[in-house]
Amino acid sequence: MTPLEHQIRAAQRRLWLNRWSHQFCFLAAFAGLAFAVTVLTKRLFDLPLPLLWIGVGAAAVVTVASVIWTVLTRESAESAAARLDEAAGLRERISSGRYCIGDEDPFALAVVADAERVGSAITVRQHIRLKVPPPLAWTVGSLVLSAIMFLVTPGLLKPKEAAAREERREAIEATHVAVKKQMDQLREMTETTPALEDLKPQFGDMDAFAGKTDSPADIRHEALKKIDRLEDAVKQKRASDRYDAVPEMRKRLRGLKAPGSEEAPTQKLAKALSEGDFKTAKEELESLREQLATLKSEEDKEAVAKLSKQLDDLAKQIDKLAKDELLAQKLEQAGLTKEETERMLERLSKKDLEQLQKKLEESGMSREQIEKIAKQVQQNKSAGAAAKKLAQSMKQGAKAAAGETGNAMEGLSQAAEQLGELEKLEQEMNQLEATADALQQTKSDIDKPCPS
Repeated sequence: MTPLEHQIRAAQRRLWLNRWSHQFCFLAAFAGLAFAVTVLTKRLFDLPLPLLWIGVGAAAVVTVASVIWTVLTRESAESAAARLDEAAGLRERISSGRYCIGDEDPFALAVVADAERVGSAITVRQHIRLKVPPPLAWTVGSLVLSAIMFLVTPGLLKPKEAAAREERREAIEATHVAVKKQMDQLREMTETTPALEDLKPQFGDMDAFAGKTDSPADIRHEALKKIDRLEDAVKQKRASDRYDAVPEMRKRLRGLKAPGSEEAPTQKLAKALSEGDFKTAKEELESLREQLATLKSEEDKEAVAKLSKQLDDLAKQIDKLAKDELLAQKLEQAGLTKEETERMLERLSKKDLEQLQKKLEESGMSREQIEKIAKQVQQNKSAGAAAKKLAQSMKQGAKAAAGETGNAMEGLSQAAEQLGELEKLEQEMNQLEATADALQQTKSDIDKPCPS
């Protein structure tokens, strides 16, 4: 490319840039006005229009259209040379030189040489300047107008029915989000609570209310029905006799008397049992079992005998506490024989329970009193059986003095296992009660309408 052609190409580029900026601003002004109308429409009628994407799309269309328009109307090399001659006052010397490029005639060569000489003496940027496009003011004005449209109050001309529908939709969505958060917390609690392992299938489908979207009240109602069913399942499991045995057992063991000496082997065991601390009692039994395993020499016979006697005393106390004499007196006063009373307190069947309720009715007791005594009898059956079993294991543990060390150690192991089972039942019972409280609290929270 000759120096003259290089100058002409530079002039072309500057002319093209001026043309593109003019066309871009012209199109942008119209796009800005259209965007301002769109914003105004959205604000007045509160329509769900994606203004961001509309704006990005409009900018892209304006850019592409202005480039295409510039390509189709761009200045040719002849036109650029003529514009450069005119701007620099060269009286068509650049245009003539370009025309003569490639001609071997001496006159043509002289014209080209003259054009190159004159062209080298000027700068294109000095004579063909980049101009501020006249439509720029319209573009800025349309963008300012679009920004002003954002100040229009939303929903000013929105129909009342549409506004009500939108408000209702937002209320439904807010209620659904709030209720789902509560239900998710319950599900998380279930996954971390061992006592609810068998109830996980019921807790798993916590979004059963999601399809009911007629109103926020419907969503809350469906969620409350779901929680009510879960609460019933938790309460039903908590009402099991085996859990009732725990507080009843603790109540009876409060009457347990510890050995007088602070250094007695069973002092800590008896204290833990009387306080209802099954975990510590279990650890003490395991410690006594280990201690018993080390007492094998002749010098240890006295310690073995002392330990056996204290274990036997504890077993007798527990065996005595296994019987609820006050409850037995109530049953005998209601007309039951001693044999019937003992059988019911030890082995209560459905038939026995029906017979008991009938006898209590005949004795003139109120329905409330009958239900209370029937509940006590059921609790006594579980607690009494657990106490008897523990007493038997303790008695077996007291046989070490008779030379039956193996039997005694097995008895202590069984007693420790029973206390471990009571500890586990107590933990499960506490977990079920905490779950019931959490369900009740969730029901209270869900029943409160979401703040507007």
